[in-house]
Amino acid sequence: MSFYKYLKENLRLLIFYIILITFISASIYLDRSNRMLPSNAIYILVVSMIMMIFFLIYDYVRKNDSVKKLKEIQSSEDKTPIFPEANECKDELYQLIISDIYNGYVESLRKIEEQFTENSEFLISWVHEIKTPITTIKLILESGDFTEESTVSSLKEELDKIDDYVEKVLYYSRSNDFSKDYVIKEVVLNSVIKESIKKHSIIFIRKHISFSSTIDDKLVVDSDKKWLSFIIDQIISNSLKYTDKGGKISFNTSNNEKEVILTIEDNGVGIKKEDLERIFAKSFTGNNGRDTNLKATGMGLYLSKKLAKKLGHYLTAESEYGKGTKLHVHFPRYM
Repeated sequence: MSFYKYLKENLRLLIFYIILITFISASIYLDRSNRMLPSNAIYILVVSMIMMIFFLIYDYVRKNDSVKKLKEIQSSEDKTPIFPEANECKDELYQLIISDIYNGYVESLRKIEEQFTENSEFLISWVHEIKTPITTIKLILESGDFTEESTVSSLKEELDKIDDYVEKVLYYSRSNDFSKDYVIKEVVLNSVIKESIKKHSIIFIRKHISFSSTIDDKLVVDSDKKWLSFIIDQIISNSLKYTDKGGKISFNTSNNEKEVILTIEDNGVGIKKEDLERIFAKSFTGNNGRDTNLKATGMGLYLSKKLAKKLGHYLTAESEYGKGTKLHVHFPRYM
């Protein structure tokens, strides 16, 4: 910072000083009773001017040193705002404001990086998932035998899987802009479950899995039907994957003053105790994903929990390995 620029920034102080000196000089000169010798008055004025000059030089050196340090920070590759010691209260406030802006920027960047990583992982998982039914369909088409009902049924099942995977990626892509695409209202819970069972009917039939429901047709919960349908679809899909032929899936509800709880229970392979707390974690497949279903990607329950949280619901699970699993969807009551 040049000295000329410093003087321009402190122009008001200089004007005030000149006015003050002029006032003092005029008072001494015009006061007839004043016995101060002119030489003494001149001495006082000269000394005050010298003191003012020394003050300006000292203040300029101090501020110029701060400006140089700030320029070094500006020109360095590391843009972390490590400021020199503030000389004035306003400088300290500026530093706090800039630090807040920088911290907000870093936090926003961190969230963007996390979202990018999550999107990349999801896309890779999704590609691996969808390759399996596509490969199966190709093999069925190459066989050229469409006279048997089982072949047509298998073809429909694989197409349903593709449809489910496409739906999953669509819901995932819209989950980050969730606030613009949901309406909370009363939803008949049993109708959502029936639609999901119908959607997975081919797998129910092929694996001879039975289902039972004790849910009242008049029971309603506060939710968004479209998003809730997706959540229940993912839970049922998981139950079907890990329930052997001839198994059973049941749907029950319980309620209290605070919430309504939907329980989806299967008698499948169950979940090991060490995996139970992590089944909603992103990309976690656990022992079942390694031993029973090698194509599992661990994104279905993760996405379900993410969407449930945005709807104001939450998911919990109970399981005993080798005996089955219970998935609970909790719907808080809004009074």
